[in-house]
Amino acid sequence: MPGIPSFVRKNKNGITFTAILVLCLLMMLFSNRNVVLQPKKVGQSFFSLFQLSIHAITDWFSDTWNSIGELKALRSELDEARERLVEYERVSRNLTELRRENQVLREQLGFSEALSFRYISAQVIARDPGNQFSTIMVNRGSIHGMHQGMPVIAFQGGLQGLVGRVVVVSLTTAIIQPITDPNSFVAARLQTSRFDGLVAGSQAVPGLLTMSYVKKLALNEVQYGELVITSGMGQLFPEGIHIGRVREMTAKGYEASLELEVEPIVDFSRLEYAFIIDTEEK
Repeated sequence: MPGIPSFVRKNKNGITFTAILVLCLLMMLFSNRNVVLQPKKVGQSFFSLFQLSIHAITDWFSDTWNSIGELKALRSELDEARERLVEYERVSRNLTELRRENQVLREQLGFSEALSFRYISAQVIARDPGNQFSTIMVNRGSIHGMHQGMPVIAFQGGLQGLVGRVVVVSLTTAIIQPITDPNSFVAARLQTSRFDGLVAGSQAVPGLLTMSYVKKLALNEVQYGELVITSGMGQLFPEGIHIGRVREMTAKGYEASLELEVEPIVDFSRLEYAFIIDTEEK
């Protein structure tokens, strides 16, 4: 009949279970030589087998449920461990940053003690990255003694370097025009060869400096890497502050002076602290 195979396929698990159950009953009934069919014992055997099956199924569900509970507990513990790890990493980063900041402040303190000028220490709080750091803002203003025209220096890499001068002062902040600005001019001198010139921000290469009006006879005496310092002329900047180092020299035949490309001592992209100085003695 066409319906029997279909019924067998749909109910093969139940048929298999029934066949195994019948086989077990037969084996139990005929395991003794004196085969006596006693309905009461047959019923007890069937009921026992049924109880064993129900117990096995119950144990399986119980173990499965317990396993699911254990997995949930493990997932919760894993999430807590991850949260603690993130917190430990955050604390570690904060500790590293505090150590770095403490080291920087120690260096700045040591530098400030060696200054022969009165100064106001300040922290950089803003700058204009869209225009090669053309302006720098610090967290000191008129209430701290700041006024327009004050020179600004910084300490980096073991050297004191010129940053620029104060151009705008508010009550609690001030804006500094850095020496890399093409509109900034500093009377300068080559430290070793002692030739004078005028330093301004480079028009061709933002972030570098150009030293102009250096006598042409300096071509044979100026060395690459020679330090450029403030000359003190004009009385705007104190004498002897490091400005930068010579990178390139240009001598045009029709001009009577040299033009030097100078790399600033101060790395303005890493500038964090500055000292606004007064030219009066301590």
